[in-house]
Amino acid sequence: MQKIWKVKKADIALQKKMSSGLGISSSLAQLLINRGIITLSTAEGFLHCGISSLHRAELLPDIDKAQVRIQKALLKGEKVLLFSDYDADGLTSLAVLKPAFRKLGLSHQHYIPHRLKEGYGLSEHAVKYAHSHDFSLVITLDCGITNFKEIDELKKLDIDTIVIDHHSLLSDTLPPAYAVINPKRKDSRYPYADLAGVGLSYKVAGYLLGDPLLEEELDIVSLGTIADMVPLVGENRIIVKEGLKHLNATKRPGLKSLIEVSGIKNKAIDTEYVSYILAPRINACGRLGSCEAALALLLCNSEPEAALLAKELHSKNQERQRIEGRIMDEALNRLESEMDFTKERVIVLHQENWHRGVLGIVAAKLTERFHRPAIIISVIDGTGKGSGRSIEGFHLFEALFEAREYLQSFGGHQRACGLSVSQDKIEHFRKEINRIALKRLLAEDLLPSLHIDLDLELSDLSIELLRQLNLLEPFGQANPRPIFLSSNLKVKSKPVIMGRDTLKFWVSDGKVTYPALGFRMASYFDLINSAQAVNLAYRLSLDNWNGNNQLQLEIEDVRPS
Repeated sequence: MQKIWKVKKADIALQKKMSSGLGISSSLAQLLINRGIITLSTAEGFLHCGISSLHRAELLPDIDKAQVRIQKALLKGEKVLLFSDYDADGLTSLAVLKPAFRKLGLSHQHYIPHRLKEGYGLSEHAVKYAHSHDFSLVITLDCGITNFKEIDELKKLDIDTIVIDHHSLLSDTLPPAYAVINPKRKDSRYPYADLAGVGLSYKVAGYLLGDPLLEEELDIVSLGTIADMVPLVGENRIIVKEGLKHLNATKRPGLKSLIEVSGIKNKAIDTEYVSYILAPRINACGRLGSCEAALALLLCNSEPEAALLAKELHSKNQERQRIEGRIMDEALNRLESEMDFTKERVIVLHQENWHRGVLGIVAAKLTERFHRPAIIISVIDGTGKGSGRSIEGFHLFEALFEAREYLQSFGGHQRACGLSVSQDKIEHFRKEINRIALKRLLAEDLLPSLHIDLDLELSDLSIELLRQLNLLEPFGQANPRPIFLSSNLKVKSKPVIMGRDTLKFWVSDGKVTYPALGFRMASYFDLINSAQAVNLAYRLSLDNWNGNNQLQLEIEDVRPS
């Protein structure tokens, strides 16, 4: 599917003001403008922020109430249950708060629901467990904000609940918990609403311990933040920027072993290595069943134990990939025969006994492939559990809220969701969600687009420009690596295919010549081979093979000139 190239319009006047005021190139100035950073003070803060720039935790709603209740539990020797989500964000939240509670001397246990047996969030089983084991305080991590019924049941059993959750609220009404720490609350005074669950747990831990920076936990916090795909701007960017330094120098046996077994021991770990290499291995156990091994890896202090746990997570990830591949093939076959892409704008597929642990990944891949929202549902014993992913312009959580009469439960945010639906309501839900999409998505919204930051001459590129681009790191959601466009470039060499699917050739604007690499772009061989000149959309990187330190163009898309 051909992408629509959208080149952002340059603001020359503001560009000059930012460039002269900050002593940066006009290219970097425009990149800041493209990210909504349009004053000298905000630009200075973005480029040179540090851990001391984080907001004060006491601004979080109910954090003072939570501290009072936790202190009461400590003084009275109460039993406290930490209940977390089973994904990397929830597990890292546990890995931050458990050591903090140990330092406080607070007796506690943890409970991680089984994804396949209990599903997301507080369940009836968890309520019964807390009651039967005499817990008087339950603290939810990375979940709980939508569990009104379960929290009310706990309250009736004289069990208090503290909710520490970053997910969207269903309404302005809060669950009947003792304290609800969520920066998305309507009455929140906290300046930043998009912290990950682990970011909130980090804030709470620092507040309780009187150490707001808690730097020894930043490797874990950055890992969970990247894994949860929250926007990497504001506080999240600061946490990840500082945290990656700690992650690259981590002394934790578990993380060191996971890095080694993943084959990136001698790499400079960045957001992409975390997103595509480390996070999937941490998530794999929870996707297939119990995730206690992943938590144990994050917390263990023994190198031999860490090595065994890392191998287990690596093996589970390979199993996850096999299951995911099979379901993806089945889904693609179903789409060919069942879906009319001219009439339906949301993919909704359901199947008996699809493995529920990988539905979100399959939905994400279908969304990427067909550039439209996708919801994948597995039906077991008459009940469907599903995961969804979306595209820009279609707020998935809001759409589910509008279609809620057909759902048993749901949660999520703009780009991702989870839901439960009775089997006999799935077809009604499919029609309703597509009716909603027909109102909110235009036909052009379903065409993939490539957002290009700057139109540059090839001779404008330099090592110094790349160094300035690195000031924008870490890259991720809402702060992507910049994409440039250079037009009418002469193809100076025949393309070659390296490995299985990497295309390489050289291009020139008549002044300078650079290598261009297209990862997973071998199918473009004939186009490049027959073209005399091309327009390239690319990211700039450095090839330091054998100490060469040569600029190279990582192709995002290519067209004949």
